[in-house]
Amino acid sequence: MPEYVPIKGYDQLMDALKMHSKKNCLIYMYFFGEKDKNGQSWCPDCVAVEQAVDTAFRENAHPNSLIYTVDVGSRDAWKNNSTNKFRFQPFNVTEIPSLQRWNGAERLDGDQLRKQSLIELFFEEAKLASSTEATIPCK
Repeated sequence: MPEYVPIKGYDQLMDALKMHSKKNCLIYMYFFGEKDKNGQSWCPDCVAVEQAVDTAFRENAHPNSLIYTVDVGSRDAWKNNSTNKFRFQPFNVTEIPSLQRWNGAERLDGDQLRKQSLIELFFEEAKLASSTEATIPCK
């Protein structure tokens, strides 16, 4: 079963990637807007796709993978901040929610995450690509 790794902020993500990339792990990253004390994101699109993305992870993610759930920050830190570090290399997140495979071409952004067929294709392609690489269990 995949392992979920909650990530808050850019620096924490970079630290986690340094640690797990050495193991050549298959890493999925799901970027979303910060949640309040009730577990509700300020980002309405993130709220709208959350259940579909959770289901997709459970049903489609490679069993030896890591799933980084990445909090990009508050509404102000994201919405009106063109200098948010997630917007630049290596992540290039231009909208949230966003789903990416680390070191892969697979990614879905915004409304693409509302389409079940695209989510399934994302995981199919990520599994296929990782099967040709030297990916080992991350645990």
